[in-house]
Amino acid sequence: MEMVAGRIEALVRRGELRSGSRLPSEPKLAEMLHVSRGSLREALKGLVFLGLVKARPGDGTYIQPSLSGVISRHFQWMLLLQEIKYLELLELRQILEPASAALAARRATKDDIEKMKEALAGMRAGLDHPEKFMANEIVFHECILQAAKNVAIHTTMRMMYDAMAEGRRRVLPLIDDLKRNFDRHERIFNLIERRDARGARLEVLEDLHYAESLLRRDLESKDRLRNEPATTPRNQKKSLLIRRNKSRT
Repeated sequence: MEMVAGRIEALVRRGELRSGSRLPSEPKLAEMLHVSRGSLREALKGLVFLGLVKARPGDGTYIQPSLSGVISRHFQWMLLLQEIKYLELLELRQILEPASAALAARRATKDDIEKMKEALAGMRAGLDHPEKFMANEIVFHECILQAAKNVAIHTTMRMMYDAMAEGRRRVLPLIDDLKRNFDRHERIFNLIERRDARGARLEVLEDLHYAESLLRRDLESKDRLRNEPATTPRNQKKSLLIRRNKSRT
């Protein structure tokens, strides 16, 4: 599969294929890549599974137009397998997101500002509905990424947002005051609207420090639960017998 993927990559480099291109028919592609049709078929199945190409029944196989969703899933699996940690992704957010806010303060258009206002209005409307609040908060941060006008940062941050979605849901009950959380985001918006790049950077960093405190509380709680002895009926019965024996002596 790696050999076939490498040769398809070479076709892209030469400009013979591009994002979203339909691959040549199986006989022609096998001839172009100098592999048997059986080997090509198995390799394409693997590439479809990895999300690098997409098969459309009755139509053909296409180069994926975007790989961000694929990489997001890889991020999620890396978190599940503990190859990377939530706190490490948060550290990356603390590097990229303040820079994104500073860029947004310099580059935001009137349309970008209006979209941020709409997201803030959604957050305000969700003050009594945490799930709604969180959904609009994500939209607000997405608006900042769009306003920054940097595709590399936008794509990387979107992948992290998708990968950390479960973590966001877990810490939601730990937020002690949604209004105070809203006020932080409103300050970020005001700084971006006033074109205060330095202020926007610092305010986003403060918000991320708060997010870190919530994440650490959640992880510490999980660690405590993991380290507690199992309270199975057998263990409970054993503990009761031990206590009874102690009371007799």
